[in-house]
Amino acid sequence: MIMIDMAEKNIRRRFPAVCLVPLLAALGACSSFNNSAGGYAAQNEAALQRQQAEEEKPSLDNKQVYLEMIRKMQARSLYFASLAHLDAYQNAYGSSPEVQRMRADALRLTGETAAAEVQYKQLLSGPEATAAWHGLGLLAAQHGDYAAAAVDFRKANQLSPVNATVLSDLGYALLHGDDRRAARLPLMQAAELDPDNRKILSNLALFLLLTDETAKADGLMKRAEIPSDARAEIFRQAREISGQPVPLPAQGKAAPPKTVTVATAETVTATTAIMPIAPISTAAITRTITAPDYNSVGFMQSMLERFRRSD
Repeated sequence: MIMIDMAEKNIRRRFPAVCLVPLLAALGACSSFNNSAGGYAAQNEAALQRQQAEEEKPSLDNKQVYLEMIRKMQARSLYFASLAHLDAYQNAYGSSPEVQRMRADALRLTGETAAAEVQYKQLLSGPEATAAWHGLGLLAAQHGDYAAAAVDFRKANQLSPVNATVLSDLGYALLHGDDRRAARLPLMQAAELDPDNRKILSNLALFLLLTDETAKADGLMKRAEIPSDARAEIFRQAREISGQPVPLPAQGKAAPPKTVTVATAETVTATTAIMPIAPISTAAITRTITAPDYNSVGFMQSMLERFRRSD
């Protein structure tokens, strides 16, 4: 009997402990569940914050599309509007050398020459240095200082020797100097670098008129299909620069002019006012190499238009 009583007491002492096991396990499970739920909530909150931060970042695609839109505006000569959009672009995405150069070009072409000069000078030591020197040369030419313009164009040419637009504008500036023959080399280089650009061909035609090669100039303008109003402007400028009458080409049937080795540049910041053009026949013009584009932005205004003096 004594043995049985001791066994019963042992069972009673152990039974409460056994009963506590499920309770403790349940409490432990609840604690574990609470910890997991809190972790998931924190992770979800962090993910939401990351998503919100990504949404607030400027979209690279939107940034590029917007900049391309401004380039196209400038290509259509909407320079005043482009200045407003450049402000909006910088507010949203910040600035860059290209954006600063686009602003300088727009300021120059809207008559804000002092502000344009300041902007160009800020770009002289960076990736837009060629464009900056070129822009300063255009400003000098607009003020009638062709000697200073030639200096700036030469600096741009040193940085970008195969830039046909710079070469053409350099040649145009040299035509206003004492030694017009000095314009021959850069004009011929520009022409051979891009033989399909009527704008540069117009500068070359002007050179031919000023060096008494009227027949060659006329033949060149005919092959390039330069419109009559642009041709009249070329003759007007030839008279203005030389200070002498420039004979008009003979009318009517004439022997076809000799082929002139010529060329042009595919950028849009130089030479005559011309409407959209079809390529010139390659049979009439000797080609060499194709020059890379100087700017992704083109300017519809021609060199002759920009430098036309008011009467």
